[in-house]
Amino acid sequence: MKVLTIKSENLLEEKMQTDVHYILGMEHYTDYVFKARGDRQYSATIVLDDTAPVLEKIIGATRELPDLLFIIDDLDMEKNSIDRFHVRDGQVKEKLRSEWKWD
Repeated sequence: MKVLTIKSENLLEEKMQTDVHYILGMEHYTDYVFKARGDRQYSATIVLDDTAPVLEKIIGATRELPDLLFIIDDLDMEKNSIDRFHVRDGQVKEKLRSEWKWD
């Protein structure tokens, strides 16, 4: 199982949070009704078997939001690893990887 979390770097007005939700296509994947409440970061989390196709769509959709930076965490619970992407204007600006090691 994999968990994908998308959040904006900056605080966004309520209307902009809703716009971001639909531009990124998250209404197709989240199992809750998105409701913006006050100015804060946009954030959505989804659980999928395979995050790659959705991740690709989200990255591409950020072209429509060129002034915003998004942080996307792709958690693979079976491999105990997480990839973090900093995405802007349809491009990955930085990719980081981390792993959990239990002693």
